[in-house]
Parts: sequence; C-alpha cells; structure tokens
Amino acid sequence: MMEQGERPARRRRRWPFFLLLFLVAISLFLHAAKALRARDCVQAHKKYKRLPVEKPIKETMAMRVRFYKAQFCLAYPQSVSYAAADLIRRFDGIIPPLRLLRVQVDPGLQDLGFALTVGVDAASLYAAQRKFAVFFSKLEMLAGIIEASFSLGERSGRLHVFLVTGRAELP
Repeated sequence: MMEQGERPARRRRRWPFFLLLFLVAISLFLHAAKALRARDCVQAHKKYKRLPVEKPIKETMAMRVRFYKAQFCLAYPQSVSYAAADLIRRFDGIIPPLRLLRVQVDPGLQDLGFALTVGVDAASLYAAQRKFAVFFSKLEMLAGIIEASFSLGERSGRLHVFLVTGRAELP
C-alpha cells in the first residue's frame, strides 16, 4: 500500500512549456521586424524631408507641358491627314452607284469640316432624289459624323448634282 505522504507517479506535461517558448520566439521575431521597418521609415523620412518640395514638382510640370505641346504640334498634321483620308475612304465605301465629283475637308482643332459634291445619274429629279436619299441616310449612319446637310445643285443633262456639307469627329 501507499503511504499517505506519497503521490502517485504521473507523467509531467511539457507541451505548455514548448508552446509558451514558441510564442515568445514568434513575438520577439515580430517585434524585431517592426523595429527594423520603423528604422527604415525614419531614415527615409529624414532623407526626403530635406528635399525642397515645390521646385521638383514645378520643374516636372513645366517639362510635361513642353512635351505635350511639342507632341501636339508635331503629331497634329499627321493625325489630321490620317483622319481626313479615313473619312474619304468611308465616303467612298458608301457612294456607289453615285459619283463623288468633289471632296473638300477642312480640319479644325476638334473636328473635320467637309463639303462633298455628289453626282446622281437619273432621268428625273424625283429619281435622283430617291437615289441621293439612300446615300444620305448611309452618310448619317457613318461613325463619327456629327452633322450633315445637303442642298440641290445644278443639273447638266441626266446628271443631278447635290452639295453635302457637314462635320465629322477628329479621332
């Protein structure tokens, strides 16, 4: 039998000690990482605090303005010529069976003004107007056309002439 002063032998639990040791090690690691990051932030703040703030910003803004002005002046003629050529190609795609007698494109800063002279071969004015109405409805449906209007021009034999004016977007 056991004597009264003795306790039964039991196995000691060691896992709480190791868990506590692991948590202390993680905590020390995180505090050290935080201190390193804070030191880097303080050094960066001291380094960039000495820079004059307004001067580099104003210089950069002036450089950008000069760049965009030069870019606009150099690229504007080329972009306008491409846009005018594209507009004429789109007109040419919808013109048959009519004839495009004259094309004038006047570029602006925001849009392209155009004037077309369209010849319609028909026996009567009514037939010419019907053919022209089909063309004009296609013209109004073209992408980029802001406004368009027409008027009746001269007649020479079977050829009826219509004058179309309008504006198109500059891409």
